[in-house]
Amino acid sequence: MKQKKMLALTLSQLEQLYRHELPELVDIAIRSEHATTFKTKLSEYIAAHPEVESEAGKQIRLLIEFDGQEVHELSTGTQLTISTLSLLHAFLTRQWEEEMETDVFIDLFQQFRRLQHPSIPLPPAQKIKSLTERWPTGLDEDVQQIRTKNKERILHALVQKIEHRKHPTSRFHFADGISYDEKFRLVNEWWNDFRFHLAMAVKTPTELNRFLGNSLSVETMYLLSKARKKGMPFFATPYYLSLLNCTNGGYDDEALRSYILYSPQLVETYGHIRAWEREDMVETGKPNAAGWLLPDGHNIHRRYPEVAILIPDTMGRACGGLCASCQRMYDFQSQRLNFEFDALHPKESWEKKLRRLMNYFEEDTQLRDILITGGDALMSQNKTLHHILEAVYRMAVRKRKANQQRTEGEKYAELQRIRLGSRLPAYLPMRINDELVEILREFKEKASAIGIRQFIIQTHFQTPL
Repeated sequence: MKQKKMLALTLSQLEQLYRHELPELVDIAIRSEHATTFKTKLSEYIAAHPEVESEAGKQIRLLIEFDGQEVHELSTGTQLTISTLSLLHAFLTRQWEEEMETDVFIDLFQQFRRLQHPSIPLPPAQKIKSLTERWPTGLDEDVQQIRTKNKERILHALVQKIEHRKHPTSRFHFADGISYDEKFRLVNEWWNDFRFHLAMAVKTPTELNRFLGNSLSVETMYLLSKARKKGMPFFATPYYLSLLNCTNGGYDDEALRSYILYSPQLVETYGHIRAWEREDMVETGKPNAAGWLLPDGHNIHRRYPEVAILIPDTMGRACGGLCASCQRMYDFQSQRLNFEFDALHPKESWEKKLRRLMNYFEEDTQLRDILITGGDALMSQNKTLHHILEAVYRMAVRKRKANQQRTEGEKYAELQRIRLGSRLPAYLPMRINDELVEILREFKEKASAIGIRQFIIQTHFQTPL
């Protein structure tokens, strides 16, 4: 059954699917009085299965092994019991409740089904093409018409916003005495400047609703107002809002709006978030949870031996939009990150700190991959980004030369990949100008010449749903 159809199934329909497709699993559950018995019988079933050593078999054995154990949920600081297979037993023996989500049972269905079908043949190219063409794109005429109307509505809202600004210190202001038509023409010109969208970004639920033609529901407005009262930041550019569909017809924009509209679960959790990853909790002078002793400050994060995250003390610490799925939400909560751009100026000379950070990378024996992010790597000015990339390049050259003097077995790992973490291609595509492209092209050529195999912009832009 196709994944999209499965997502639409109710719990009752999904249970019938298990009974039809996985009768042996259902029989094991029915013959097990308790979840503990179910796990024991399931272990015996998997051990005797021809696909016991397959990837699916290994994953199911891990589910059995960890079921019932406790893990520390870092974002809330609580202990959670893993109950995946216990839930499955309750589900298959009809002890489920109506409000239970179907997601976990869909995932488990796919895992157990892989025991029967360990290799799934890839569809032919024509089939893939037909599947991808089912959905509208931004190039479709009807989508463009909706977005053109969106832009026009937002342009009028921007004129009003600029007219009512109390302290128009920005370069984007109206001279006294000009007509409304002239104001509209100016705003339309400024639309192509990414700095205009940053200056005019929407920061409150009320303004968001106005820019979206007052189309948000009462429930959504209540949730966003609750988030605002808790101190949750909000930041959406006029350009990104123009991509949303506020009509009753046309294309489905749920994935797009899920990036800027908070979920009830996140709003409830905010204020109690410590970190999404244990490794990101750092005390000065002490190794993090992965055992890495990091430089002072919050410029380098380290979770894996071969990978390091570099967060510059530049505008790159900011973003072109705040994603509801942001893994650094705890940094906003602790006010280390914000959208007050003037407050993001480094307290220490960035030139001096950058040298110190490069020394850290140069002296590391295992590092092969640096992800420059933030914030957003492309929020840095062209000159600043060029300077950072040059520092990384020179560090990689020094490291390579030093390796020539080391004996086999003593050589340090050399950089293989540099990534720029950015969502600006979606939030602010007008930021990608010729000068930036030339900087990236030049670095890619130099990096390739010294053995860096990959230099990419990593967007991570996918629906959090």
